[in-house]
Amino acid sequence: MKLLRVVLAAGLVLASTVASAAYVAGAGITGTPHDWSAPVTGGGTGGGTALLQWMKAATDTSATAGSQVTAFPYMDPVTGKQAVVRVQIGQCTKCHTPHQAKSTNLLWNHTLQTTGYSWNVPATTAGTTYATFKGDTYKGPTTKCLSCHDGAISSTDGMWFNRAMTAGAKYLAPAGSFNTGHEVATAAGDMSGTHPVAMPYPLGNAGGTYNFTTTGSQATLTDWVADPTTKGIRLFQDDGTGNIIAGTSAGKTGIECTSCHDVHNGSRTKDQLLLTGKLAGGPVDGYICTQCHQK
Repeated sequence: MKLLRVVLAAGLVLASTVASAAYVAGAGITGTPHDWSAPVTGGGTGGGTALLQWMKAATDTSATAGSQVTAFPYMDPVTGKQAVVRVQIGQCTKCHTPHQAKSTNLLWNHTLQTTGYSWNVPATTAGTTYATFKGDTYKGPTTKCLSCHDGAISSTDGMWFNRAMTAGAKYLAPAGSFNTGHEVATAAGDMSGTHPVAMPYPLGNAGGTYNFTTTGSQATLTDWVADPTTKGIRLFQDDGTGNIIAGTSAGKTGIECTSCHDVHNGSRTKDQLLLTGKLAGGPVDGYICTQCHQK
């Protein structure tokens, strides 16, 4: 029988919080869902980050040759399910790496998907065309978020082990086994039911163009807060050629996932889900919706 060995080629996160640290809004990344530094406990049965185990032949030298490894799931003979191993990794290295990153921008440690993202209707009721964009070419920060939360579980690319990419729908775990509800798209890139992103924001109650999408002619511009950045919302600007950077610019300002979420739990985070506002209340209380929508 051919000798097999376990290869950690997939990083499906099943548990990654630091049990000893209570989450405090705005207090930094420790203890949040994006903190990957939890120690392994119980002799390897708890804590840490749980990784699905994959197998390959011991004589297969393709990993050391730098090419893609063809792996298949290691099934636990006791449970009959794909086995997992728990490891402790750095607090930052699930998303970033100082060397050999997939992207120089943010030293991003994930493979950006080639998926095309879109919504299930052509335009808003005000006539603003819903955005479309590709995960591997769009320059806005939303693609970084989707490299984990896209419904294809592309966080399983295992970059911080052997750079082998195993992303794709066939690696999805059963419903309810991990962060269910935190995926904002289907594996095919359907963003239906998700708040629009990569879309123009009417800064100063004026329309504009962002990501080649222009504010609809029927938009009631006074329905938006003129400058939500004063309330902790982060906006972005588009130079018209597809390059997107943080900040605002009249007529070319837009919103991204990170407009309303702060993955690092920084000072502008106010409530659960790393929101830059609160889940309850009204305009005075900092309710997240009314930071932008003036109703």
